Amino acid sequence: MNKKDFLKTYKAINKMNLSDAQSDSSPQEPKLYRSEQDEKLIKEMHFAKFQKNLHRTQHSEEFKKLVEKEEWDEQDMQKLLASLR
Repeated sequence: MNKKDFLKTYKAINKMNLSDAQSDSSPQEPKLYRSEQDEKLIKEMHFAKFQKNLHRTQHSEEFKKLVEKEEWDEQDMQKLLASLR
């Protein structure tokens, strides 16, 4: 290869690197939350719902009976789903 071919190759590589860098920065993912405060509030709300559901299932006699049961039928499945809602 001669000097011109080397220069053309380097220019082509530089163009590809520049276009890759521009294409990487262009498609930015949209923010999931509007602000850090919104993110904190939403996460706290979901955690509170989780804690409430956990407390409800741990203290539910009906749920305890279902979990300890050996054989389940359709009604048991419906009761379980209703208690988890």
